[in-house]
Amino acid sequence: MTPPENKSMTTLHCSKKLLKRLRQPPKLPEPPPGDNPLGAWCADIDFIDRNPYVVLMNAATGTVLVLPGLVADLRQLHVMAARQLAGLLATCGIDGPLAQAELDALSHPFVFAHNSNRSLIASMNQRKFLVWSLIAHNGLNAFEVALRELETPFSRKDLGRDFHFAADLLRQHLRPAAKILPFRVSSTAH
Repeated sequence: MTPPENKSMTTLHCSKKLLKRLRQPPKLPEPPPGDNPLGAWCADIDFIDRNPYVVLMNAATGTVLVLPGLVADLRQLHVMAARQLAGLLATCGIDGPLAQAELDALSHPFVFAHNSNRSLIASMNQRKFLVWSLIAHNGLNAFEVALRELETPFSRKDLGRDFHFAADLLRQHLRPAAKILPFRVSSTAH
């Protein structure tokens, strides 16, 4: 899929199972890097009590989105992702031009690619298990699970050895610290 001109694009690196459900070829050419602030997202599909759920995870922040995965839903995956991310950002008090740029990029269809990053696949599998347990055993809905995932510590080699929180990483990426300008003291002090 060639990205439309003058529009932001978001790359979604998908599992083979999700690519098949999306009716995409299993081997896709690697697209150019997306121009959205958070960069690439990865995704997989799973079933909870026979209901399909698509779990998206942002590679840079570990933010997880949980979306319905019926065939009709997959056509609007980008729209549902934008809505859920907007709700998460509002809950965290994150706004501004970078947050809006990410939401604008998600308002356009994804550019699909195969997920071959083993670290992201392992992280995605851990996060899917937590999603499954929160929905199946705790009875949370998809948005509540995504909210809980924001405050769940996780680790990933490519982000460093420490534990990370998706909410903190979202703030770092979408609300960068302001530059502090030096205060000039007037030479004619009173």
